[in-house]
Amino acid sequence: MQEFCLLNTQRRQQYLYAPFTSFIRNSPLTFIRTIGLIVGLMRKSTAIELFDFFAGLNQKAVTKSAFVQRRQFIKPQFFKDFFLHSAKQFYACFSHHHTFRGLRVFAVDGTGQRLPREPWIGQAFGYHLNQHDRVPSTRILATFDLLNKIIFRIDLHTQKSAEITHAYTNVAKLPKEAIYVYDRGFDGYGLPFLHRRYGSHFVIRVKKGLSPDIRGFVKGSDKEQVINVVLKDRAYRSLRDLGLAPEWKAIFPVRLVKVILPSGEIEVLMTSLMDRKRFHYKRIVELYGWRWGVETAFHNLKSFLQLALVSAYTQPGVEQDIWATFWNYNINSVLEFSTEQQVQKATENRQYFYQINRNVAAGLIKRWIPIFFCSSKSKWRAKTKVLKEQICRHLEPYRLRPSRVRKRRLIRAQERHIYESNYRSTF
Repeated sequence: MQEFCLLNTQRRQQYLYAPFTSFIRNSPLTFIRTIGLIVGLMRKSTAIELFDFFAGLNQKAVTKSAFVQRRQFIKPQFFKDFFLHSAKQFYACFSHHHTFRGLRVFAVDGTGQRLPREPWIGQAFGYHLNQHDRVPSTRILATFDLLNKIIFRIDLHTQKSAEITHAYTNVAKLPKEAIYVYDRGFDGYGLPFLHRRYGSHFVIRVKKGLSPDIRGFVKGSDKEQVINVVLKDRAYRSLRDLGLAPEWKAIFPVRLVKVILPSGEIEVLMTSLMDRKRFHYKRIVELYGWRWGVETAFHNLKSFLQLALVSAYTQPGVEQDIWATFWNYNINSVLEFSTEQQVQKATENRQYFYQINRNVAAGLIKRWIPIFFCSSKSKWRAKTKVLKEQICRHLEPYRLRPSRVRKRRLIRAQERHIYESNYRSTF
């Protein structure tokens, strides 16, 4: 992470608006410190954030004006690439990351995010429209590693473009040795066709009335069934219009798996995992159940990391904060993964399975950001061990809760996503 923040001639031209005049003179607010402040998520008053950051370095804080001027030199693309680098480095550094039957498991899902009510923000990111008003907002399509809690990819798009169209164009760019889990908003035969073309696997929850074959499967008594589907009509036109060169009336097999909910309602999963011994139908159902992890990730981003709160009201500043939040989430997941064995050893004789308290961990990591970015390698290693010990002191038991009826709640900017009675912000 530190090495990625070192400016050479190529990176200056790639990431700075004024590559030959920015960050060239001696100043307490260096490039790497400016980056550290932004990825540390400045959710309080800027003056207080600057005071806390420089206090960790035993130095006098710079002014708000100095910081605002410095951050304007940096392109948002740096923070996007920094976030993508965090995901890449996780798999490079932790070769023992979790897999399912040797395959990584990704959930692909989207969520909306309101942005500051400024006209230039709406022009850059788009608007959410209703009969009364239009509000600046963006849609977030996440490709999320369910087993390792790593955000692998993020696509920002406007409300005018459908999530499934971005999912179509992503299939060719995503790792092949993986399973991609989709909710029923992504059903149809377009994604199955593309995953078969590019050699990756999928599990999609489909509508029970999608085709006569699926309606017959729902009415029957079989737990699973293999059928042949045909790419035509709407799915074909969607892929053709995106320039993905589909084959008209291409025929390919898919496996249907029946899910019977406790209420007796039947749901149907469609998958390319044909090996019934390696992927028993009960395991397919369990695998789809893991998809809820991406919803938990959205909750953490909007609640614990306070995605709606930004430290700038310009288009580049808002985009910097958005990508910095995704980077911060991944660093939280990296530290959680690296402490798994410590947690298991400390709780092996307890009744429940324990996990890191992500809210407290986020607050601790924020306070260690100056050390991450400004310490030498020898000090960084020693101090990171102390941070991991502190994180392991804040554990929460994982208790299965009974099924409840889902209540939809409004997502409002400048607030948490959902309030709990025992929640307190650590930022």
